[in-house]
Amino acid sequence: MVLGLLTITIAISYATLRGQGTTTQLARNGSRSLEARAAARSGISAALRAISENAWGGVGTPLTSRVTENSSYFVTFTTGDSKLTSTDPSYSEWPFRLTIDSIGTAADPLNTAIQSQYKSRCVVQLLRKNIVAEPATWSSIITQNVYQYSSADAYVQFPVKINGNATLLGKLQLCTEYPGNATARDKYLSGLALRTATLGDDRPFGLGKIYLKGLLTQQDATTVTTMLTVDLQTPAVEALVTASPPNHPGAPASYRLYPGGIVYYPTQLGSTLSGQTLAPDAKVNPLGIYCTSGSLAIQGNVHVTGTIITDGSGGSDIAFSQSNNVLQPYNLPALYGTSQVYQLPTLIAKANVNINKAANVQLSGAALCWKTFEIFNNDSTAANSTTFTFTGNLITDTFKQHGRSTWTQTATQWNVDQLVFTGQSATGIKYFPDWEQNQRGFTVNPTLTFSPDSSGVKPHWHDWSQAVYQPDPSDPGLKWEVVRWEENLQ
Repeated sequence: MVLGLLTITIAISYATLRGQGTTTQLARNGSRSLEARAAARSGISAALRAISENAWGGVGTPLTSRVTENSSYFVTFTTGDSKLTSTDPSYSEWPFRLTIDSIGTAADPLNTAIQSQYKSRCVVQLLRKNIVAEPATWSSIITQNVYQYSSADAYVQFPVKINGNATLLGKLQLCTEYPGNATARDKYLSGLALRTATLGDDRPFGLGKIYLKGLLTQQDATTVTTMLTVDLQTPAVEALVTASPPNHPGAPASYRLYPGGIVYYPTQLGSTLSGQTLAPDAKVNPLGIYCTSGSLAIQGNVHVTGTIITDGSGGSDIAFSQSNNVLQPYNLPALYGTSQVYQLPTLIAKANVNINKAANVQLSGAALCWKTFEIFNNDSTAANSTTFTFTGNLITDTFKQHGRSTWTQTATQWNVDQLVFTGQSATGIKYFPDWEQNQRGFTVNPTLTFSPDSSGVKPHWHDWSQAVYQPDPSDPGLKWEVVRWEENLQ
């Protein structure tokens, strides 16, 4: 009996001791889990502080530190947000989101091989408070619908319509292809002015102002006093803006959206675009930057949203031909607290830009050409007409706009036409341009038009050596807002 009681006592004691050991182990396990969670959260806090300082190493630099003697965290940064899909209305914000993953680890103080881990995640979005500063002359240059910054001769031939302000720092060569007869020329130009009240304004320069450099010294007196002032009733003004544009940036090899962000690479184009649609890709090329080191032929049914940059040691012309070519800029996301929309230029062309005969082109935004921007105008039949609609700011070294090939009659024939028109004007067609349209099919309404952008967007000139968005000078670094915080991830 005594032995039996002793056995029972020993068994109870062993069970009690074992239970106490299990309880202690469970407590240590729980404490380790809590330590791991605290470490993970400490990692998130440290990461949020790091990305808000100018010293942040960037997306590719993990963050690690010991929290206590037995716990630490390891933080990684990933561009984007896994829960933001391509169908989400906010998908364009994908490259401005940052996923912060923090793994907290806690080791058993008695056996460091025994560890607990806890994972926290925080998704933040950049508050875009500042953008790279523009060159001092940029704001004045983009007040012009058409701006020729060199002293080369500029050529303008009706029918064309420049609705905004135009500044030409070279000598204006107006109506040099036809009529070739001064009387017929003045009759046509004055007819354009007289018919504006009832038949619409189809003057080469009408709604905006024409600024010319050297009105009394460089320009032709007949062009300034007769053709512009008397005939067209759009008197020229001495040029106020005389600055050159920024230097061509070269083809950027890469770009960043913000300091510390991942590197993106422009899409490299071949020598031909035909039947293609190019648009920004939020994950690969979010600004829609396209580069070519040689000439580029845009042959028809081409739609591009973004920026085409041509640069090369040889010829790097852009030539448009055929129909249905649409190029438009990409709207940069607005700065925080403002509604101002910025756009990078649509074209940054180191060499010539040619709008060839029978081409159909819609171009909007800012277009910069460091050589000659030239439009070759074909006849006015629907199948062969050149159609060019530009909305924005054209900035070019040299501007050449040609007349319609089928309008090139002899000077004598133009004079005969105006004499016949004058003889019937009292009882017949009232204006010479409309008479030419009626008799010869010379359509008065231009198919080449230039207009300023009235939507309020602002072209932005970017320095490709820097990230697009910069910390605000009043802040210690970039600013972010928390989109989502997730705990205990597996």
